[in-house]
Amino acid sequence: MSSSAAPVAPLVSSAPGKILVAGEYVVLDGAKAVVVAVTRRAVARLADEPPSLSPFLEAVRDAVDGDARDRAARVAVDTSALCDASGTKLGLGSSAAATVAAAALALGTGDPARVHPVAHRAHAAAQARRGARGSGADVAAAIYGGVLVVERTGGDDDPLAVTRAELPPGVALVAVWTGQPADTPDLVARVRALRDARPQVYDMLAARVSASASRLIRALGRDGSAADAITAIADGGEAIAALGGAAGVRLWTDAHTRLRSVARPFGAAVKPTGAGGGDIALVAAPADRAGDLRAALAAAGLPPMDLAIDPRGVTVG
Repeated sequence: MSSSAAPVAPLVSSAPGKILVAGEYVVLDGAKAVVVAVTRRAVARLADEPPSLSPFLEAVRDAVDGDARDRAARVAVDTSALCDASGTKLGLGSSAAATVAAAALALGTGDPARVHPVAHRAHAAAQARRGARGSGADVAAAIYGGVLVVERTGGDDDPLAVTRAELPPGVALVAVWTGQPADTPDLVARVRALRDARPQVYDMLAARVSASASRLIRALGRDGSAADAITAIADGGEAIAALGGAAGVRLWTDAHTRLRSVARPFGAAVKPTGAGGGDIALVAAPADRAGDLRAALAAAGLPPMDLAIDPRGVTVG
């Protein structure tokens, strides 16, 4: 006789944070965006006793059934790597990373085909209760890792379409904390109010944001142009600043202006990320000048963050 042990459910999973590089706001309208996963991760574990669940973890529990629902009720997630020492969120998509890690652990798999629909629906449901449903780009980054081009091709409940990409050779991305957390739901609401009140103005400015994202997408890949990628990121920063000006909200802040003054002599571009208005600023530089740029930023009191692109998406086990 032979016997086999029942499969053991995994006890830990993790998922990376993200930086939305291009196409912010317009990705909500169906335009393409570029997002990268970064080397700070949310870690989910099964607790011995059911913990108090955040709204995002409650949404994961409600999105699954059977054994997966039982496991989801026991998931505890540590997102401290996506915050500073005081616990302030850094704008790296901690809620999406937590949602993805929890969904994968509940389902017992890191298979994107299974995790993406659950995590997308759960995160969207929790965000909707806060008044900002979001695009789902951060969820995609947490699932797939690396550099992604994402696009909404279905309804709100459908995961974004994902195409893997890579930066062109010769480009370095440097992340800098602006010192100011962004209120993403409020910023998104203000920009959406511009769309509703002055649609022609919004459409003109959104087209600039989308065009800069498209230029960046064309520059991606091993045969892509580093100079074109850096120029596209600079154009995206200017487009977001103009969109914020029309909406009456500062998406480009004094911190971005300070960063640009330091970065320009190195041939680098500066851009807000995500909703703008704070959180992480992105500096795109020629790779052969990135070391000197980092030193100059630190000397100016704008220390670069210890971040890199994480090629890994969600992991389980």
